[in-house]
Amino acid sequence: MYAKLAINNGKRSIKDYLIYFITITLCVSLFYAFMSLSSSDYEFITEDSYNFEMLTVILKYVTYIITALLILLIGYVNKYMIKRRQKEFATYILLGAEQRNVAVMFFIETLFIGLISVGIGIFIGMLFSQVVTALILITAKQQLTFSLRLYTDTVLITVIFFLAMFCIIGIFNIRSLSKVKLIDMINAEKRIEFQFKRGKTVYILLFILACVFYVICGYSVYKILKVIQNPNNINGYEKIYMLVGLITFILATYALFYSIAYIIIIVKNRWINFRYEGTNLFLIGSLVSKIKTAPMLMATTSITFLGAALSFTLTLLLSQWSLGYLEYRIPFDIIINSNYVKLRDINDIKIPNYKSLELYLEKQNYGVKECCEVEKYFLKEEDFYIKDKTKMPILAIKLSDFNKLRTMLGYEKITLKDNEFTIQCAKMINDLDIEKYIQENNVINVHGNNLKISSHGYYKDSIGEGIYSYYNDMLFILPDSYCEKLTLASVDFFVNTNKKISYEEALNLENKYIPNWSKNEYKDILQEYNNGEVLPNVSMTRIKVAEVSEILNVTLAMKILGVYLGTVLLMISFTVLALQQLIDSIEHKSRFNILKKLGIEEKEVNKIIFKQILFYFLLPIIVSTVEFIIFIYYYMNIFLNQMNVYIGDEAFVFNIGVAFFIIIIIYASYFLSTYYTFKRNINDMNKIK
Repeated sequence: MYAKLAINNGKRSIKDYLIYFITITLCVSLFYAFMSLSSSDYEFITEDSYNFEMLTVILKYVTYIITALLILLIGYVNKYMIKRRQKEFATYILLGAEQRNVAVMFFIETLFIGLISVGIGIFIGMLFSQVVTALILITAKQQLTFSLRLYTDTVLITVIFFLAMFCIIGIFNIRSLSKVKLIDMINAEKRIEFQFKRGKTVYILLFILACVFYVICGYSVYKILKVIQNPNNINGYEKIYMLVGLITFILATYALFYSIAYIIIIVKNRWINFRYEGTNLFLIGSLVSKIKTAPMLMATTSITFLGAALSFTLTLLLSQWSLGYLEYRIPFDIIINSNYVKLRDINDIKIPNYKSLELYLEKQNYGVKECCEVEKYFLKEEDFYIKDKTKMPILAIKLSDFNKLRTMLGYEKITLKDNEFTIQCAKMINDLDIEKYIQENNVINVHGNNLKISSHGYYKDSIGEGIYSYYNDMLFILPDSYCEKLTLASVDFFVNTNKKISYEEALNLENKYIPNWSKNEYKDILQEYNNGEVLPNVSMTRIKVAEVSEILNVTLAMKILGVYLGTVLLMISFTVLALQQLIDSIEHKSRFNILKKLGIEEKEVNKIIFKQILFYFLLPIIVSTVEFIIFIYYYMNIFLNQMNVYIGDEAFVFNIGVAFFIIIIIYASYFLSTYYTFKRNINDMNKIK
């Protein structure tokens, strides 16, 4: 009987559960969309050059953790529903129902609505999963393919996960509802809100403290970002800056919201005409009353919203940064960079025989389309002995080798006169710094010959990160004849294959074949360095397929989980704001009834409701948006060069735009549903009257 009554109540009261319904549906749809990627039936990309096992594992377990946060949110929504229905529950008890049975009935009711939400959420999740799939394919530069599929294992996991969540919350609801006294249920709507009452001086001091804390926080963030930009700025106080920045930010936000109600009162008292215009006096009174009762809640919501905004934007930007850096880091299919830094004797430098690597690639049917052995030289032999990372010498390479690398990457060849040189620079170096260096070093001496800088003083086209010497981002490009007289520093190997290497073969090359080749190649000097356990000469092997696959895993994980975490935090923020307003519509129905008795038309009352909800929704968002803009301003100024190089203006604007689009959609959903339910609560009261 109680189960049937609960289901009928659920059907009849579906509008009362609108916020609950929207929240659960969004949670389920996102959960299903992300968990479907780890389904045994899901196919990522058919190419054997990609391996997304790491991504599926990350998504699977982190999705569980993020979604578990929703237990708190769903529990909070249930508290609102209990408050909304307490008078109704009291009626059931007065009619003879046991209080525990009423609590069980409420649990069945919420479970019924929850299961409907799960069903609809799974359907919407099928659509969301296509968006996630498109994101993966676009990031991996694959052709877009769409197919709506229902993954039974993911459906089962989703149902079990949320059913367990509903049961856990339901047990707590049954226990808490069973302990509520009948008289408290009847008088639930008559309870007076607690308000923080302090003198004017306290609020002014709190506001001043908030401003001071924000300044300290801003300075701490600035110092931290400066260290991130340039590790040479590390002074040992970074952890203190982080701790101070976090604590002062939290204190500043709470102090601001504790004092903001008094600031509104000051504005109201100063603008007399505005105060008495229309129904503004009623509206301002309602707003001040509500803010006074929930400063901690609004401050927490503001911080949560900031976390959501940062989660959206930073993860999208950092993932784009990673992709841009990948193109710069390894433009060739295989790169073997060697260095001399760990060698003690200049005579230990040797020219390795890379021919066996070419033969191996041919044997494995990958072939060698193009390759180049780039010899790097010291301008002076004594440069070998410079080991200070702040004074590392700039090495030189032959013009023919440089042109070969450019040709392999599709760039045009360059020309130099017999008495000229030019410079190859990393993309990250600022043009002004390069021009300053050229002005100070427009002539270099090579074995007694003075070479002057060419008309095209420098190039920044990417030819790989590892070609530069340690702690140096420049190379001298010299006519071949001058390099023949210089001392060899190292020899790098660059290869483009005819056929794309598989991911498994890339790992085999990186972890087995090339290390074994290195041991054989340098066996004469291995015993001199750590008993042969360390290879001092060959420093780094990079294979494009392996690096692309690994960075794509990290990039996609950042994008997907960043969007998911941001969405969950937004849902928490907006749900809390929505429920606070809906609780207000229950506790203060009489205020709006008095307005109607005073002759205020329903259209005008709806305007008051709209303005009240809009202000309440916007206030914490405005505060967090200002904080967000300040953070992004700092971030852009410090990482401007990196963003220009690896992200670009269009990609930056696009990623910020995507983040704000998602925020606006979720905001509009919660705002409109809150406005509709608020009006319904007020109108229901009038019908009862």
